[in-house]
Amino acid sequence: MPRLHLIGANITGHLQLSHATVKIPIAFVDCHFNGSVDLSDSSLCSVDLTGSSLPALNADRLKVEGDLKLARIVGGAVSLFRSDISGDVWLNGAELVSDDAGFALRAPQLHVGGGLYARAISAAGGINLWGAQAFTLEVIKGRLSSVNHAALRCDGLRIAQDLHCSELSVDGGGISLFGATIGGQFWLNKAVIHSHTSWAVSAASVRVGGGIYGNAVKTQGGVNLFAASVGESIELSGCTLAAHGNHALRAPGARIEASLNLGDGATVTGDVTLPRAEIKGTLHLPTSISTDTSTIDLQHATVGVLDMASTNTQPSTCDLRGATIGRIDDSPTSWPARIELDGLTYQDLRPLLPATQRLAWLNRSSEYIPHAYERLATYYRQLGHDDDAYTVQLARHRRRRGYAQLPARLWGYFEDLTVGYGYRPGRALSWLLALTTLVAIVFAAVPPQPVRANGPAFQPVAFALDVILPILDLGQEKAFTPSGNTAWVAWASAIAGWLLATTVVAGITRRLSRSGR
Repeated sequence: MPRLHLIGANITGHLQLSHATVKIPIAFVDCHFNGSVDLSDSSLCSVDLTGSSLPALNADRLKVEGDLKLARIVGGAVSLFRSDISGDVWLNGAELVSDDAGFALRAPQLHVGGGLYARAISAAGGINLWGAQAFTLEVIKGRLSSVNHAALRCDGLRIAQDLHCSELSVDGGGISLFGATIGGQFWLNKAVIHSHTSWAVSAASVRVGGGIYGNAVKTQGGVNLFAASVGESIELSGCTLAAHGNHALRAPGARIEASLNLGDGATVTGDVTLPRAEIKGTLHLPTSISTDTSTIDLQHATVGVLDMASTNTQPSTCDLRGATIGRIDDSPTSWPARIELDGLTYQDLRPLLPATQRLAWLNRSSEYIPHAYERLATYYRQLGHDDDAYTVQLARHRRRRGYAQLPARLWGYFEDLTVGYGYRPGRALSWLLALTTLVAIVFAAVPPQPVRANGPAFQPVAFALDVILPILDLGQEKAFTPSGNTAWVAWASAIAGWLLATTVVAGITRRLSRSGR
């Protein structure tokens, strides 16, 4: 087959193939170009510049029927704007340096029928793949840097299979994937990504058919997954995420079909912000939260399982307002200093703690939330732990009492003291026995005067019950009249009896209404 194939040649001038149509393969392997190479608007069979050095390569709108091989090239910027490569693009080991403030590899709207392989690439100025399309993209172990923009710009990128960025080193502008679509997996394992001005990984509205795997990834600048859609899990175990502003991980409205793992030694410096997110599997919170003011924000989020049990260093706040969670795995040692619970719904709590311990969880809310107590009491009742449910309801009344006006607060203290707001009915019997005994002793010592001479014999206990309990009529109160100081005892006993009876009836009614729900 006829072809042009040069190895180790030194080309002192320019290679000018702009607008050319060449039907044979072209190869300049390990060649040195003193001038630039211009392949713009040309139509070529295949191009091989492997190992060559060149000041710059302009290949805008280039069409190649086969492969474009730029592996191990050394030189200035490479431009592939709107180029169409039917085969693969090879940039493995390339060393590119931008001669201005732009990107070292400029390939917006590049179309690659096969894969774009840039393993171990070095690009001082970064890579621009805005709106590009390829079967797969690999920048494994690459070294990218930039000052004024993203070091790897992939906004609107379309990848049919995987995006490989494992062990990638990024210094400067981070990675931008706004609106990108990745059909397979997104790999970030052991990548080190620093951004001095913005997000380390900015992937708002990204669509990933598989999962995002960033085990042991290290970022300076935080990760933004706003409104992202992920078909499998996001694995960030053992990662180190340092915040951009306040956010170490930001994913409002994200949809994750499996789990989000921030455990297994993960360290997060900053907030984890996931409002309105939907995580169908398990959310493993970070092992360590490194700031005293950090927040876990799950407002109105939907989570299958929230795993807080493995957290060693707690955030200052966990905001669960309006969240819907299937199961919460936690322990008293993993609870943050403040937990916002207004509107939280859940189906299960693991482990099953007694109400006396779980109440400390509710008390970490910044304000009194009736719904939180009702939900916890319902949870215990569904498990058949009625005593724990009553303990929670009693605690709810006691906390609500602190927000009431003085008259209601005083009545609340009386209800609590006498019948425990209806959840401690045994107290009513104790108070009744004590009051009956006291009144009977008083009137046994100082009997009241009979109303008529032929009346019934005086019975101190029956007289005390007749005075104290308004619903009873044993005939003693009508037959005898207290006098002197004992009259005050009778009046006080009657008032105490009315108050006690009213409180008992109100408490029992409340308890029966709660039990019937």
